[in-house]
Amino acid sequence: MMEESVKEFIDKVASSSPTPGGGSIAALAGAMAGSLAEMVCNLTIGKKKYADVEEDMKILRKKCEGIRKRFMELVDEDAAAFDKVMEAFKKKEGIQNALKLAAEVPLDTARESISLLHLLKEIAEKGNKNSISDAGVAALMAQASFNSAILNVRINLKEMEDMDYRKRKENEMAEMKDEMENGFDEVMEIVERWL
Repeated sequence: MMEESVKEFIDKVASSSPTPGGGSIAALAGAMAGSLAEMVCNLTIGKKKYADVEEDMKILRKKCEGIRKRFMELVDEDAAAFDKVMEAFKKKEGIQNALKLAAEVPLDTARESISLLHLLKEIAEKGNKNSISDAGVAALMAQASFNSAILNVRINLKEMEDMDYRKRKENEMAEMKDEMENGFDEVMEIVERWL
């Protein structure tokens, strides 16, 4: 799907097909957050005023690029995982395994969102202050990606018969939520300081 134009992708989401759905959109929000974070790095690198942080920004840019690319893979992986769930329901077999896969993909999206937020803190602190609002928008998109992904995990856990698995994932999500909220607040505090 990531080879399609924005219009084609949006039209596909709007169609009566269940994929791409919320999980793919969560990953796409993360990819947009990652690309904005990269942009802030690129707008800092090469500027005399920021020469002392140039090497740091190059490292951060590379990390953001990796996260952005992973998010783009997750857009397609989420749709594929949901398709497997639908097929399992039709065949009435392998449903629980398909549901686990459909929960794990958005969990990966949520994890990547947190990883990106950690990078955004340093990007906001050291990056070009003329693009501080872009760092803030990236943080907001990472937060949206995280929250959207968690909703998709929860809907798949709802049908899960393996109660131990469900409990483990619910505990993991609770920890992740705290980490996300703290990371988001830290980034936005830096952003607000410069607006």
